[in-house]
Amino acid sequence: MPFEGILGNPLLRKALQAGEERVGKAVSRLLANEGVATGVQTLISGAVQARATFERGVSQALHAANLPSRDDVDALRKKLDELEAMLDGLAEKVERRGAHRRDGEGGE
Repeated sequence: MPFEGILGNPLLRKALQAGEERVGKAVSRLLANEGVATGVQTLISGAVQARATFERGVSQALHAANLPSRDDVDALRKKLDELEAMLDGLAEKVERRGAHRRDGEGGE
């Protein structure tokens, strides 16, 4: 790999470490600034709200087109899992009763 030779150079490694330290200090100073921190929080909050608005819009569009949403599919999957478990339980009961009857008939 070509970078292994370059990064193996001790002078380059020191320069990169010094650069990382400077960038880290600059970022720390920026985030310590109340205005910048408030701006970042506002930006993140706006992004979260925009995503929620987008998801609501997609859900409404799917509903209007009579298509299922992710929540609809998840709810249906949960119901199917419950029905499958119920059918498995009923199948076990039927098998036990059938085995019990065969055992009872053979003993007579």
